Amino acid sequence: MWSKKTSGIIGIVVGATWFLANVRHFSEQGFVAIGMPIIIFVLGVIYYRKGSNEE
Repeated sequence: MWSKKTSGIIGIVVGATWFLANVRHFSEQGFVAIGMPIIIFVLGVIYYRKGSNEE
C-alpha cells in the first residue's frame, strides 16, 4: 500500500490535470465538467497533509 502522502500527491496531480483538461468545457457543461476534478484535488490535499502528520 502507498502512504497517505504519496496518495495525496497522486490525487493532486490527477485532479489538477483533469481540471485543466475540462476548463474548456465549462461554458457548455458548467460545474459538472469541473466538479469531480476539484473534489479529487481537495481530497488529495487532505491526504497529503494527513500523511505528513503521521510520519
